[in-house]
Amino acid sequence: MTRLLIILFVLVAISTVSKSQEITNINPVIKIVVGEPFYMHEVLEGQTIEAIAQAYHADLQAIKKENPALTNPLITRINIRIPYTDESAAKMMEVAKQLGLEETINAKTQRKPDKDDRALKEAAELIQTEEEKPKKQPDIDYEQQALLAELSKTLAEGLKDLEVLHEEIEEKPVLDKDGFQKDEIRIAEGAVEPKNEPVSRVIDDRLMLFKKEEGQTLFLKEYFLLRVNPDGVVTNVRDERSETNQNTHFLDLNELKGRFIADSAEQLKGMIIPIGINAEVHRVSFHAKVKKGKVNIIEKSFPAQFNDARDTYIELIRSSKPVETLRGKYKVVILEGESFISIHDKFEYNPFGIISSTMDDRKILELEEFSIL
Repeated sequence: MTRLLIILFVLVAISTVSKSQEITNINPVIKIVVGEPFYMHEVLEGQTIEAIAQAYHADLQAIKKENPALTNPLITRINIRIPYTDESAAKMMEVAKQLGLEETINAKTQRKPDKDDRALKEAAELIQTEEEKPKKQPDIDYEQQALLAELSKTLAEGLKDLEVLHEEIEEKPVLDKDGFQKDEIRIAEGAVEPKNEPVSRVIDDRLMLFKKEEGQTLFLKEYFLLRVNPDGVVTNVRDERSETNQNTHFLDLNELKGRFIADSAEQLKGMIIPIGINAEVHRVSFHAKVKKGKVNIIEKSFPAQFNDARDTYIELIRSSKPVETLRGKYKVVILEGESFISIHDKFEYNPFGIISSTMDDRKILELEEFSIL
């Protein structure tokens, strides 16, 4: 029984609550990368590698070894590998039993699917063997038995997901050594007219449309494989937006052709690079009262999810408007968010599992409307 539980917990993500108040976005999914189990953690602003290690009950030096390119402070929005250990699984198991949390699985193979799903098959065979045993076992812990039954169900769902992933892999087109389709019509050098604009400008174009459409949130997450010539100009684009990558689909491939990679990214010129175009911008609306140079937010109008940014918004109003000469109640609309281009490690089938670096990172904070009520 103990051996079976250990094998299952290697493959099943166990939801837990971090003991560190700083880390609230623990990723419960265990992914199999080249035959090894890892947790994939997305770094949020202000998080440190020490706090992340404590939240996952992981060894700090082991995390640094698996992620040699980490910086101090950490770059936000990148994913880092957290090595799985028996100690972390044991602690997570205790929390799962106490809270009665439902486990989920989303293990996916990156290379050699026939090798990576060997453990899944072994676990499935062990489950089948357990089911064939006589049901009368006086030493069985019924709480463990209930947990095992739930894990068995989850594992079966995971096996089905893996079959679907294998089918998707088999349907992938034959690629050339650069990762493009072999039948791709390669654009000749000089055939693309340079736009004299960076790739990141497509985010600004999309932001302009967002302002016109007056939506509440702009969310942009799109993946492409770019062929960049020695001058840094994008000549070919392969669409990598899929259900597996969970992308938005706003951009036209032709919007990227002819644009240049940032001048500071010399190492990317003449390369094939997997990039992600990312933006998340919120439109925050509320009312404020201005009197004698003071700006006070009218509480009932302010969205609670942006409480942490109250002082920032007040300072933005003060720096943008002559509040010393104004008096009355005003409608305030602020655009806040961030955008960046992500560069990804390249894998055989899906090149967008891990962010290796970012460029053109930008914070967005803009007073869009300030009108008298």
